[in-house]
Amino acid sequence: MISADLHHPAVSAALEAAAGLVGMEVAFVGSLTDDEFSFVRVHGELPGLTEGMVLPRADSFCHQLLAGAPSSTADAATDPAYADVPARAAFGITSYVGVPVHRHDGTVIGTLCGVDRGSVKVPAEVVQVLTALAGVIEAHVEADAAVVLRRTSQGWRVGNHYDDDLMTAMVLADLLSDGAAPAARPARPGENDSEVERLQVAVSQLEHALAARVVVEQAIGILSERQHLPARLAFERLRKAARSRGRKVHDLARMVVASVNDPAVPLPPELAGRR
Repeated sequence: MISADLHHPAVSAALEAAAGLVGMEVAFVGSLTDDEFSFVRVHGELPGLTEGMVLPRADSFCHQLLAGAPSSTADAATDPAYADVPARAAFGITSYVGVPVHRHDGTVIGTLCGVDRGSVKVPAEVVQVLTALAGVIEAHVEADAAVVLRRTSQGWRVGNHYDDDLMTAMVLADLLSDGAAPAARPARPGENDSEVERLQVAVSQLEHALAARVVVEQAIGILSERQHLPARLAFERLRKAARSRGRKVHDLARMVVASVNDPAVPLPPELAGRR
């Protein structure tokens, strides 16, 4: 079951990319328990299908997918793996594609899918990109479990120090902007790339930015505690310190995090001590 809040810019970007990739009426993120399936994020419209809707797990296409059915079908009514799925008749679905969303230990907690009332064939290479987009969602789910360090009576601990959607959106946007992404960020897609190639590059950019976001938010949490600053001001101070020195925010954030256990890590004066 997906317990994290999926109304985050990274998840929205991954879902929008999935919708454009599969070309179906609806793309969605589903969450599963042993008994239920729920539509936790929905992009697009299909009569009767709404975000937050809960079905018996056995009534869903995703239950069949996870039981070994093919990743996609363009004619569910005649496909032995999907013909008897109650959701097919309930929503008039002809086409389906889905990939699992995993927790870090490999447990399946949800799915990233597309459905359509018409016949839409999904090539194998598109399913591969969809799997990468599911990885972006997986990274967000894991990041939300523990995104920052905080000071307790027992010392520094990993935990949720603040819950500020605007702050996380600002961090992600900054990392995706020119000149502020991690060094390993891939090149922007070229004008002559195919749609799938362009989406693959976009997925890679999201993955790198999401990984960098965790470190940046850890640094923001440390600076907030260290200098008694609101998270937004801590982020602005980190960003200003990085850019005034020609450094990447991501790299300087790693140094701030490392300084928790090693006071000898050389930090800019404005990030080193209490204010």
